[in-house]
Amino acid sequence: MAVKLTTPLTRFGGWQHLGAVKRTADTRTTEELQETIKLWAKNNPEVKEFLPHLKDMQPKHFGLVADTIELANRHSLLPTDINLKGQTSAGKSLLGVLLDIFPRASKENPNALDFAQEVINNTDSITSKYFLWQTTGGVLENKKVAEHFKAAKPLVEIFAKETLSHPNPMTYDNQRDFMLLTRSVINEDADPKRISLVKEILDKIGEKAYFALDDLVLSKVPMSKVQDNMNSVGEVADMFIQNGKLLDAGSFLNKNTNLY
Repeated sequence: MAVKLTTPLTRFGGWQHLGAVKRTADTRTTEELQETIKLWAKNNPEVKEFLPHLKDMQPKHFGLVADTIELANRHSLLPTDINLKGQTSAGKSLLGVLLDIFPRASKENPNALDFAQEVINNTDSITSKYFLWQTTGGVLENKKVAEHFKAAKPLVEIFAKETLSHPNPMTYDNQRDFMLLTRSVINEDADPKRISLVKEILDKIGEKAYFALDDLVLSKVPMSKVQDNMNSVGEVADMFIQNGKLLDAGSFLNKNTNLY
C-alpha cells in the first residue's frame, strides 16, 4: 500500500539543545521520506524544482535531503541562526544551492553526503546549518577527498564534543572551531590512512596526552613507524603523567623520541 502522509515526517521535534547532541536514529522508510519531501515541495518552489532529481540520488541520502529541508524550515531567535532560505549570489537560497549539489554528490561523491548526515546526527541545528553553508563551495563535490570523508566520519562525534561542549549562542566561535577540525582532515594534503588512526590514538591516550591533528594527518613518516609507536604511546603517556608532564603524542608517534 502506498504511503500517504498529510504532513511531513520530521526528526527534530520542538525545543532543541545547543552543542554536541546525539539525535535519535532516522526510522523513516524510503517511501515516507519521498512523501515527506513532496509535502515540503508544496510550499517551496525550489524543493518542487528539485523533485525530479530525487530519482538520481541513492535512497540512503533521502534522509539528508529531508533533514536539510526541515532545518531550512526551522527558525530561531538566536543571533547565530542561519537562514537556509536566504538568497545567495547564485540567485537561489542556500537550500536551493544544496539541493543542486546533493544529486551530483550522491552519485559521484557519496562519502561526502554520508559525512554531512553524520554532522546533522551529532550537532545542534545551528552547527548543522553552519556546516552545510560552509560546504556549498565545492567541498561536498570534491572527489579528491572522497576517502578523507570516509575515514573522518567516525571523528564527527569526537569533534562535536571537543568544540561544542560549552555552546555560545551569541557567536559562531564554536562552529568555526568545529569546522577548523573538520577542514584539518577534509584536506587533499591529509592522508586518509592516518585519519583512520585518529580515533584509535585518542582511545589509547584519553586525557593523558595531546597532539596537533595536523602533525599526524599531514605527516610523511612511514605508516609502519607510526603504527609501531602506537603500541607504546599509552604507556609513555602514563610515564609523562607520573612526572607531571603531558606527552606530545603527535611528535612521539612520528619520531618516537623524548622531546623533553
